[in-house]
Amino acid sequence: MRGPIPAVLFAVLLVGVSCGGDGPVDGPPMATGSMADGSEVVASATTIPQMVTNGWVQVGDQSFDMEFTCYSPGPGDVAAIGVGRHPDSGQPVEALIQGFLGQPYVGLTIGGSVRYEASLDAPLQVFVHDGTISAGAIEWMRGLDLDSGVGERIGYGAVFVSCGEYVHDLPEGY
Repeated sequence: MRGPIPAVLFAVLLVGVSCGGDGPVDGPPMATGSMADGSEVVASATTIPQMVTNGWVQVGDQSFDMEFTCYSPGPGDVAAIGVGRHPDSGQPVEALIQGFLGQPYVGLTIGGSVRYEASLDAPLQVFVHDGTISAGAIEWMRGLDLDSGVGERIGYGAVFVSCGEYVHDLPEGY
């Protein structure tokens, strides 16, 4: 049974994920050297951190590579929260995949405002097998009203997450 609980949890998680920061930012490492004429040269080696992706979400013809944290609060229950960037606009993308027994849920938010969720009219199955969480044949809706099931049909897609490890609890506020 899917109802207002996943929507509330999704909103709480998105606020929590979007409030996170990258921590303090240090300046780029500097190297100095001397030229043959005695003048000094300062070189900067700016390192841009690369996002480590361990999953993706496909909505229609658009795919989003994401970095997921996997959670396993109890037997048979899993959740994955992912963050990434839109490949065209660079806007933040956040995902929630919930594989709780009897309450599967998949949602994606782009730029903090555009939300895609699995249709309430189509079956949704979230599979957990050998360190992966996946769901296929997801009928995506934009602006889904969880009470009426009405929203704009976007297309079909899938999700895949490779979980190297699980946090054996749920995020605070879940």
